[in-house]
Amino acid sequence: MLFVAEHTHPASECPMTTPGGKDMIKKLFSEEHISSAGIELVGAYMSCPNDEGAIHKGYFIMEAVDQETMKSFFGPMKVEIREVKPFSEIAKTL
Repeated sequence: MLFVAEHTHPASECPMTTPGGKDMIKKLFSEEHISSAGIELVGAYMSCPNDEGAIHKGYFIMEAVDQETMKSFFGPMKVEIREVKPFSEIAKTL
């Protein structure tokens, strides 16, 4: 199954601006953690730290067996997870 996880945080709380936050991000998205979680990272896109606006957003496109696997991967990190399908598949049903 294909999922998109969206993470939002205030710019003032961006983990990319602290040593501890950077280490957490590196560990979370390490090849070892990804493979042990049983997911495939298809793509990851973030507006921070270049975006100096009030809100930063991160979008993570992943393949996993179910939503619980996704939740487990992110641990305490707050994300909104949605199952998605390629638009080409949806368009065939129109």
